[in-house]
Amino acid sequence: MLKAFPFAGLLFVAMPAHAQLEPLPRFDALDRQLQMEDQRQLDHFESARQRERYLNSLPGSGVSVAEQAMRDMDDRRERDRLRLKAEQDRQSVARERMLAEASLLNRRVPATSTAVVTTPERYILPPAPAGQFYARVDGRFVLVDRTSELVTGVLPVQPTDPTVDVPAGPRPLPDPHSAYGGLPMRRVSPTSALVIHDPANLALPSAPNGQFYARIEGRIVLVDARTELPVKVVRAG
Repeated sequence: MLKAFPFAGLLFVAMPAHAQLEPLPRFDALDRQLQMEDQRQLDHFESARQRERYLNSLPGSGVSVAEQAMRDMDDRRERDRLRLKAEQDRQSVARERMLAEASLLNRRVPATSTAVVTTPERYILPPAPAGQFYARVDGRFVLVDRTSELVTGVLPVQPTDPTVDVPAGPRPLPDPHSAYGGLPMRRVSPTSALVIHDPANLALPSAPNGQFYARIEGRIVLVDARTELPVKVVRAG
């Protein structure tokens, strides 16, 4: 399922040659729910596994070393199954994203579409070549031929490009070895007071593109800017 996000109010997706670009609905809430469910399943599994190992280690538990080894093997298989399912879902979304990018050259962008970039200098773009104009389609800057209104080129992604309209990529994989008791499952807005705006002062490297640091429940975490959900515990804060 392809996703699209608003850019300057609206993002448009190409339709057949006779149609205008039309907006697609947002799926942020569904992605948040799926990501939380992925992590919840893995956290629940790890908690149950640790509790069982503790009980089996008590004197008189009746569980032999060999039996515990077999149970550990079953646990590893179940954990691998959960991670494989999450990875397969992730790869499926990645394939859809790749196909969508490959189809950009077949898109039609009418000169009257709101996807047309009327002020390229605002995005540090050079003047468009003669007979062409810029447009923003599926989170990418493209060149469009004025006569045919077909996309003729896709510009490379630049660090200064906007990201608010970039289609959703694969959800982050759940953290299988959280050192601090699992990921906190609460949203953090980029404008929240929990956001760490000066990571260098805390000896933290720059956050990856599309993520930011926040301090939640005594832990420093990386937060996905699109879903506003923590994706990784960095350290105790």
